Parts: sequence; structure tokens; C-alpha cells
Amino acid sequence: MYLSRVRINKDIHTSMKFLGSLQVMHATVESCFAPDDASRKLWRLDYFHGQPYLLVFSQQQPDFAHLVEQFGYAGDAGESRNCHKLFQMLANGQQYRFRFCGNPVHSIKEGTRDRGKVVPHVTVPQQEDWFRTKSEGAGFVPESFAVVQRDIKKFTRKGKLVTLHTAVFEGILRITDAEQFRQTLCAGIGRAKSYGCGLLTLGRL
Repeated sequence: MYLSRVRINKDIHTSMKFLGSLQVMHATVESCFAPDDASRKLWRLDYFHGQPYLLVFSQQQPDFAHLVEQFGYAGDAGESRNCHKLFQMLANGQQYRFRFCGNPVHSIKEGTRDRGKVVPHVTVPQQEDWFRTKSEGAGFVPESFAVVQRDIKKFTRKGKLVTLHTAVFEGILRITDAEQFRQTLCAGIGRAKSYGCGLLTLGRL
């Protein structure tokens, strides 16, 4: 697995289209890989000191050349880190700082339908409880954390308006099941993974 990132040049006109559309971001991420690569790619848009970065977590190393040509800085090919050593080092009891963007939702049963209606959690306490629930069986415990950013994004998909509620969580976690935690990192957490949700990233304390 590779964790990669590339700077987005917010000062050029073409980047407005990229930064303003989750669908364009999704299509751009997919374009960084071979057409026959159907594996899951987790991604997220982060800002560091006002500079937007696209983060991508993937089985194959991405090629950012086309992305940079359209939305990046000339000569900046981005950077990738092979996460194999980190994965081997993960062990029960270890603590890490983390950052995670999720789509906190729950299902409400309606009549006789087998599948309930998916509705968002809209308050901070609801979103925090959602994250705690998602951590159960995921190989980690969030020891301390906070919702540091919330957003509502709207776009059209297949002729229908989609409203996506997102929340960014930051804090400290402790690994309780290293093998399950590795699977969680690779699979992502929650829904809307094609639209910038699900990626959990780690930092040392």
C-alpha cells in the first residue's frame, strides 16, 4: 500500500473546477492509475497552512503527471510512501495521532422496506458517537478526539441531487487488534469513499 500526496495549485483557474467538485476529484484520482486497476483508492483533500493537498491511499503507486498538468505546480510530481514497513510495525497497545474525514450517517427503518433510509447525523455529539461506534471491531479505540471541521457538499449524480454531510475528526487512538486495524486502514471507514471519505491517516505522538 502507498500513501501519496500532491499539492494543488489553488491560484490557477482550472483548479477551481477541481476543488469545487467531488465528482471531478474522484475522476481525477482514478485517472492517476491504470484503466484496468479496479482496486479501492481512498483519498482526501487536506489543507496545510492554507495549501490544498490531495492525499491518496492505494495498492499501486499513483502517477500524478496528468493531475499536475491540470491542477498542480509544474515540476512537482508529488510524493509517495510505501507503507509496508509501517504496517509491519503496528502492534497492540500502540498510540498514534490520527486524522479522519467521514460521512456520519445512520439508517432509519421505513414501513416494510428491507433497507432503511440513510440519513445524516447533523450534530457534533451524534457524529462523535458515530465515530466511536465505527471504531468497534475496527481494531482501535479513539482515546481522545474532536470534530475539527464539518461540511455539507451538494452535487448531481445520475440526474439526482446528492447532499453529503462530512466531519473531520482528529485525536489520539490506541490499537487493540493490529491485524484488524491493518484491514481497516486498507478498506476505509464508513460510506462515501468515492467522494473523499473513509481515509484514516496516522502520525506519531
